[in-house]
Amino acid sequence: MMDLGIILIKDRGQQMESRISKRKTYLVEIMYYENHNTEVTTITTDNINWSMSEYQRNRKAFQWEILDWKQEIDERKLQDQREIDA
Repeated sequence: MMDLGIILIKDRGQQMESRISKRKTYLVEIMYYENHNTEVTTITTDNINWSMSEYQRNRKAFQWEILDWKQEIDERKLQDQREIDA
C-alpha cells in the first residue's frame, strides 16, 4: 500500500512537470498610450494574458503585442520579424 503523502507528492510533481512543459518565452512589444514610447521585453510564462495583466500593475496604461515566441526549452533566439520601414 502506497503512502498518501507519496501519492500527493507524485501527483504534484506531474502537475509541475506539465506546467513547465507548457511554458513559452515571448518577445513582447509594449507601447504606452500616454506618450507612444515603446519597449521590447522577454517574458517566460505558461499564461501570457495573466502575465501581462500582472506586468501592467503599477504602470501607465499600455497595449502589447507578441512579436515572437518559442517553447521554453527551444534554444533559438527570439527575433522581431516585422518589416522595418526604410
